[in-house]
Amino acid sequence: MKLVHVLAFIVGITLFISPVVVPCTPAEAQIRTLPPGDYERTIIVDGLERSFKVHIPQGVYANGPAPLIIGLHGLSSNNELFEIYTEMDAKADELGFIVVYPNGTGDKELAWNAGHCCNLQPRNNVDDVAFIRELVAAMQKLLNIDANRIYATGMSNGGMLAYRLAAEASDIFAAVGPVAASIGGIPQTGWPEVIIRAPTAPVSIIAINGMKDNYVSYTGGEATGQFTDGRTDVSVAESIGFWVVHNGCDPEPATDISFAGNIITDTFACPDGIDVVLITIVDGEHAWPGSPVEPAPSLPQPNQQISATDMILKFFAAHAKTTSAE
Repeated sequence: MKLVHVLAFIVGITLFISPVVVPCTPAEAQIRTLPPGDYERTIIVDGLERSFKVHIPQGVYANGPAPLIIGLHGLSSNNELFEIYTEMDAKADELGFIVVYPNGTGDKELAWNAGHCCNLQPRNNVDDVAFIRELVAAMQKLLNIDANRIYATGMSNGGMLAYRLAAEASDIFAAVGPVAASIGGIPQTGWPEVIIRAPTAPVSIIAINGMKDNYVSYTGGEATGQFTDGRTDVSVAESIGFWVVHNGCDPEPATDISFAGNIITDTFACPDGIDVVLITIVDGEHAWPGSPVEPAPSLPQPNQQISATDMILKFFAAHAKTTSAE
């Protein structure tokens, strides 16, 4: 999580100069095909002004309504940094996705209320699920979005919100791709455990976790990385098992081991074209695999054997929503 501070230094301090953010106007809300490009907007949800960026590739509507991805930054990061270190725009251009990069809330550091993480967000009761619901609805009014191909991905705290969105907004999301995340845990010492709710519709999952992650423990328990404040997380096995059960999947995965045993892919087959996939990086730390932005030597290093962005977006492209919520 401290990684983002170094990334900010590497990519330039100008990232933190506040951009000119233009609210959506009633006239714009009636335009369903904004020209390709990059836009900055705000919306008001629960009395809070929330900012986000929109990336629209060239030719995105060539085959009809476009798929939409919500990209969620990690703790202390922001939407611009997430856009940079994931290189998601380039892959979105290749596959024809519109990407929206929202910002979390916070005075000193931005974060999401993912349930059990992170820091003040659970205590402040910021309803980020409601925010993302409103954001998706706004995009559906503003752009020509395929309602069956709406996705979320995120890093760490953002990945935890992606899990929560899959649970609490399973009527919207076809698939999510959390990186270095967990479905729940204990926010701080002495607090009760918080686990995401059961979804009302199946959602495909592709999760990427590293066995050497000190910020979100692969085996579960207390996080030992910096800025974790005594938080504990449930294990990756429990996080994936939650979705295997609720999606009605075969509990025995098909397993593929590559890159000299360092990358393990477990695929759980489920009904109705749903899949749950866990990608384990044996020497993986708390970083976005394939990121071209290198942190300081003392901070978690991105694995370069795979690209999380490539794998997640290809997974999204293959998984549309086929079952509606009851």
